[in-house]
Order: sequence, then structure tokens, then C-alpha cells
Amino acid sequence: MESFMKQLIQILPLFPVLLVVACSGSGPNQAAEPGDLNSVFTYAQGPEPRTLDPAQITDTHSAFVASNLFEGLLVWNASGDRLQPGAASSYEVSPDGRQYTFTLREDAIWSNGDPVAAADFVVAWRRLLNPALGSPYAALLYPIRGARTLHQGQVRDPSVFRVEARDRRTLIVELENPTPWFPAIVAHTIAAPINPRAVKRHGFAWTRPENIVVNGPFTLSSWTRGHELVLERNRYYHSADQVALDRVIARVDLGPERVVDLYEGGQLLWTGRATGALPLDQLDRLAARPDAHVQAQLGTSWYYFNTELPQFADVRVRKALDLSLDRQALAELLGPNGLATTGYVPQGIADYRYPAKRSYDPHGARALLAAAGYPAGAGLPAIELAVDARSLQERVANWVAESWRRELGVEVNVFARRWGAHWEALEQGSFQVGRGGWLGDYPDPSSFLELFVSDNELNRSNWGSSGYDDLIREAARTRDAASRNRLLSSAERQLVQQLPALPLFHFSTVSLVNPRVRGYIDNPLDMHLLRYISLEPATAQGG
Repeated sequence: MESFMKQLIQILPLFPVLLVVACSGSGPNQAAEPGDLNSVFTYAQGPEPRTLDPAQITDTHSAFVASNLFEGLLVWNASGDRLQPGAASSYEVSPDGRQYTFTLREDAIWSNGDPVAAADFVVAWRRLLNPALGSPYAALLYPIRGARTLHQGQVRDPSVFRVEARDRRTLIVELENPTPWFPAIVAHTIAAPINPRAVKRHGFAWTRPENIVVNGPFTLSSWTRGHELVLERNRYYHSADQVALDRVIARVDLGPERVVDLYEGGQLLWTGRATGALPLDQLDRLAARPDAHVQAQLGTSWYYFNTELPQFADVRVRKALDLSLDRQALAELLGPNGLATTGYVPQGIADYRYPAKRSYDPHGARALLAAAGYPAGAGLPAIELAVDARSLQERVANWVAESWRRELGVEVNVFARRWGAHWEALEQGSFQVGRGGWLGDYPDPSSFLELFVSDNELNRSNWGSSGYDDLIREAARTRDAASRNRLLSSAERQLVQQLPALPLFHFSTVSLVNPRVRGYIDNPLDMHLLRYISLEPATAQGG
């Protein structure tokens, strides 16, 4: 086996994701005590987390909080472009790329004092794949041998899932096929370990502040629903002496104007990472400030069509709705908030051939709608367009609705729900056209394209194509990068032709960061782990 620690391997063409040897941190007997650094970081979290259970997370807002509580085998660095040791101190990859052997740190400790064991990862991943749990994100582990069959209930014997704890510190993982981005998967929050005793004792209540046991740099001190979460430095964390913040206060569900008021009043040090978190009518002014950060993200916003409904099962209707939208006008509406698109995979991935952009064609759109049996919109049931109640998403939805009314003569009603209620409706299939989207789990087209595989639980459109599925699975088996990219590009062209979801724009964020903040680095993966954040004393600026 070839040691990854001896030979750094580039695994992705966009970002060279390398395992960087980190300085060893202090063990539990050497951990810095809370209060040593006396640093408190308050930021706007955006929507309240739906859950902090790694196996149940599907959204970026929940994942961000959880990523600061739990630590996977590997973690992203402060720049979001390299992987470095997390709970694992090192790993090795077999010559054929199908087996990974992770060695856990000796000083990896749970916040209750238990040692973190390789078996904790086995338990967590088997739990994630248990069909009874209903984890919608379980497909992320499908590269592991036996994961798909176990999750889909084809077999009940967990031994088909080829993950083994050889001893307390050694975890062996066998893959179905070589998967160069697998290190990024084990760095994902979904692949974090769980403390088996805590989960067994408290059941679904195990993530409450009084019950939760974590292995990351922070613990959950309190959670006041609708107001804030408070995180405190985990004194048992192996590198606690390298964590500068004693306490983090995450304010939730603040309106855009309130966010700006609190930031300018010094009560927030960061306006957060949510797209559209700042007032749209102030965005140009705010984006020009010296403390503003404008960052294109590896993500795409789209509208899912519920293809189980007869009108949206017809691809001609879906294409008509797409062609009736003027993306140039959408770009002007978005401003710094995003880049209008007709594709699914964000721009910037090296050696990937993107589908040709579609032109605005209202005449062709009307012809398609008529061919589907709805001339000038006659006979087409009123379209219910569901979005999450945030200023940017509502503004885009109203623009889309007006475009459809004007160009196609269809009736459209926009329904804006609170963020959590909106996503629950999508998961339950209780929508006609619903706002969705994706931020890449790793910088590779497959992170987006696998969402539309027929058996993926995150396929909210309920669209399926055996030909599309075959392309994605063949790409997963292909080691040659150029051949693999050709297969994935062919798959995206099929999506563009079939439009199970209507691509609108690639995400961009505009956020304000107080000049006292250090360790905040813009990056397309939008990684801003709080373990890397520190604060200059207020007195340094005369405060």
C-alpha cells in the first residue's frame, strides 16, 4: 500500500486536495481551559438549523453548525482547498485505489471523555445507511462497497457494508470503484462519527444541548429556538489550544435589515454565509464596502418540477417554462447575488465540457406549450411556485412568475413559506414547482449530477432515466479523468434536454466581516470553519 503521508496526491482538477500534516494538538490533560483567550464571536446564522444529527442533515445551514461540533476523519483547511488530518492522523490508499486505511489520532476524545474509536465511525455510517432512519443524504456513502444494497434494503446483513474497525485506531474502507474524491466525502459532516452511548441513551433527543456528545472543536452550550445557538470551546478537543474562540453565538432568523443594523452596531462580527442575507436594495452599496466579501460559490439554484404531476411529466411544458425566461434580465435582477445560468454544474471545474447555453426564446416557448395542448396557456392548471420566504428567493420567484404570465399566458401563484416548512414540503413531494438547489459537497460535477439519479432520495423531481443512470454509474467506474468527464458532460446534456429541474443561477454571497476577524478566507466551497477564526483585541483599533 502506498502511504498518502509520504506522497501527496492531487485528487481533483479544480482544487488540489492534499492531506496536510497538522501540528499535533494537546490531549485532554493539556487542553486549554475556557476563558484563556476570552474571545466571543457573534454572527448571523441565517435560517435556524433543522437538525444537528449528522445523519439527518441535508441543508447547508444545519451542516455549518454541525461541522463545528463534529469532526470527520479529515477536515478542510482554512482556505477550503486542501484536506488535512481530522480525527484521523493519516491514511493510506491501496495501489488500485479501492481500499483506504485510516489511522485515528491517539488523542481523539469525545466531549464526555470517551476515546473516539474506529468503531464509532462504523456505527455512524451503518446508522446512516439504515433504511429505517430514512436519511436522505445516505447516497453520499454509495462509493463504499455494499452501501447501496444495505441502504436500499436489498440485504439486511450489515457485513455486506465493507467498513471494518480493525482495532480502536484503525478503520479500513473498501470501495466499489476507485473514487478520487473519497477523502472529501469523509470530510463531510454526514460522515462524522457519533458517540454510540449518547445516541442509545437519549434516542432522537441526543442532539439537545444537555445530551449531545461531540468530538469537534466546539460543544453546544445552549439552543434558544428562534433566537440563538451558543457554542463553547471543547476542552477535550485534541487541538483545543489551537482554537482561538472561547464562545460562538449564532443568531438565527434575523431579517436582512436587522442583520445590517446589528453588524453596524458592533453586535455581529459576520453577517453570515446565506445567499441573500443582506437587503437587496442596499446590496450594491454594501458590496462596495472595504469590509465586504463577494464570493462566487460552487452551487446552483434551480426550481424542481414535480414530474409526477401530468402537466410537468411532459417535457415540452418544462422546456416552454425554461425558454420563456430571459437570463440576461435575471442577471440584472440578481446583481452580486449570483450568475444566471441554464446549466446545473457551476462554472470553473477544470477539463469539464459544459453544455451549450440556451437562448431566451419566447416564441419557441409558446410553440412548445401549444404542442403540449396548452395554447396560450389555455387548459394548463394554475402553477403553484413554492419558495422559501427570503427576500432574494421571493424576488426571483415573482420575476419568474411574471415572465411566465407575460410570455406564456399561464396563471402562476407564488407561495413563500418559512425556510424549514418549505424544505419539508419538498421532501414530502407536496409541491408543483419548488425552489431547490445545491452547494457542492466536493469540487466535481458528480456532486450535482448524482442528485438526479433515479434512486437518489434527494431527487425531488421524481424524474428518472435509465440512460442517465447508466452514464453516471459508468462514470463512477471510470478511472481515466478525461473519459470520466466526457461521460459526466453527456449526462448533464441529458439533464439540460429533459429539465427535471429548471436551472436559474449559480450562487454568490455578499457578506460583511468585521476587520477584527482573522482567519476568514474566501473560497468557492464556502468553508469558514470557526476553528480557524480569531479576533484582534478591540483596543487594537481604538475600541
